[in-house]
Amino acid sequence: SRRIAQVMVLSRRLVLAYATLKQAVRRGRGVQMMDRSGVVRLHEGSRTLPPMVQIDGGLFGLAQGIVMPPSQEELWDWMWAVGYAQEHDPDPSFGSLWSSAQYLAHALSVEAVGGKSVVELGCGVGLCGLVAARRGAKQVCLVDREPLALHMAMSTAALNGLPTTGPEARVAARVADFTTVDDLAPVDLVLASDVLYADKGAMTQLAALCERLLRPTGGKALLADPAAGRAFGAREAFCDA
Repeated sequence: SRRIAQVMVLSRRLVLAYATLKQAVRRGRGVQMMDRSGVVRLHEGSRTLPPMVQIDGGLFGLAQGIVMPPSQEELWDWMWAVGYAQEHDPDPSFGSLWSSAQYLAHALSVEAVGGKSVVELGCGVGLCGLVAARRGAKQVCLVDREPLALHMAMSTAALNGLPTTGPEARVAARVADFTTVDDLAPVDLVLASDVLYADKGAMTQLAALCERLLRPTGGKALLADPAAGRAFGAREAFCDA
């Protein structure tokens, strides 16, 4: 197949892509996935900050690099060692750049994002939202329930010259989950990847949130999900909401 994904239009504004990435082809070219070569160790971890590395982000237009944990495993070990896991019920999934996020970041190369307002839900280290900002989005809000993930995402933004403070700020961060994002203004584009993994109630809330966050006219949500899915019934619950 020369398609990069099966795409189901749930409504005129909500598009869900089932990304089969290893076989994906975009415009006749293989979708290149990130490798881990050239990793620079930034921080070994302390009582308050996890271990961090800087990886090459040139594949996605983030030429100065992407800040993220070395791995999920090392992140989880740190969380337990310093007591963070016991106190915060954390989600270490931002220790990986998931394939669906990379697919969605590639897909933004053919999506008109210039001058648009964008929210990335469950952003992790913010790859897709930051790619949108690099491609000219006027405002990007990165939303995740993990403040440590957002710390790294905003570090990547600053590293790549995307303003995060002052009147010229184009990238902001918000610590929240799908049930607590209740005061963001409607936007032109909602992005999310690898977020369809919770129970039916949570998936219903996520679908409603996507609709609420979109501008009444012209807004669109792009969601990328692994072809095999992440949790039984989650995709169906989202689609049926």
